[in-house]
Amino acid sequence: MRAGGLTTTGWAWVPRRRVLITAGVVLGLAVGSLSLVDAIRGPAGAASTRTVTYCVEGGQALAMTVFAPSTVGTSHPAVLEVHGGGWQHGTRLLSLSGSATDLVGAGFVVASIDYRLAPANPWPDQIVDVKCAVRYLRAHAGDLGIDPDRIAALGTSAGGQLVSLLGTTGSSSLWDTGPYPDESSAVDAVVDEFGPADLDASGWPAASIAMIHRVFGAAPGTPNPVLAQASPVAHVSAGDPPFLIVQGTDDQVVPMSQSEQLAAQLRTDHVPVELVLVDGGRHGLATPGESPPPPAIASLITSYLVRRLRG
Repeated sequence: MRAGGLTTTGWAWVPRRRVLITAGVVLGLAVGSLSLVDAIRGPAGAASTRTVTYCVEGGQALAMTVFAPSTVGTSHPAVLEVHGGGWQHGTRLLSLSGSATDLVGAGFVVASIDYRLAPANPWPDQIVDVKCAVRYLRAHAGDLGIDPDRIAALGTSAGGQLVSLLGTTGSSSLWDTGPYPDESSAVDAVVDEFGPADLDASGWPAASIAMIHRVFGAAPGTPNPVLAQASPVAHVSAGDPPFLIVQGTDDQVVPMSQSEQLAAQLRTDHVPVELVLVDGGRHGLATPGESPPPPAIASLITSYLVRRLRG
């Protein structure tokens, strides 16, 4: 494993999970894993769970399931969790992240969301929804027991691209439409797991090129304004929140160079960033023999967010 930035620790995974990559169509969709509800009722035990509608966009009611720690009477830091699935698949309850239990146990409120999926809902509906979810958390912080000044975002694969855009566009009004216009969609820390960072770049596998074309209406490799605007690297600037980026060295869906490029751009603009490259890790980071192994890569995300949001 190689790491850049600060600390290198680990990532927790739901037992029995595996990742389906079918011709690159499903970018970061977990199959055969426990639902987050089941996972939360395990190690987290006494955590409370509730599901709310956080926004209604395009006639669709968008659901958020909120997992709260057992401690009461305090204002907790929060983590917004955004699933992968190539912007076309996935749900808040069949997410790539198994770290929700660890985070709740560490005193975080975890909010996992659905968002509108392509191609029925074309880009940029996905990032519009994710930004609305952050504004919802701030607007309802008192009811949810959340500290509105301590909200992080964690995303895997396509979800990694979405949370990276939260981190790099938080100071602008780009894609901030819909309810809660007086609330900010900025986040205070980002955990990006193997998310696309430069959709305009060359070097994508053929199946990933086809998928990007379906979602964004343009193929990588040729400059395109839609792909450029959807690329987190295009929005990085000084003052962005700190990033933790986790990427497998053998990822055959999102090239390792994507995470390396984002980390390099963040460093150029003096944004705190930690890059962890998982040796032998393929897309989904559940590869036998990868180093660090999945159980090691879980305390990293939790300890990173504890350090950044709990001090």
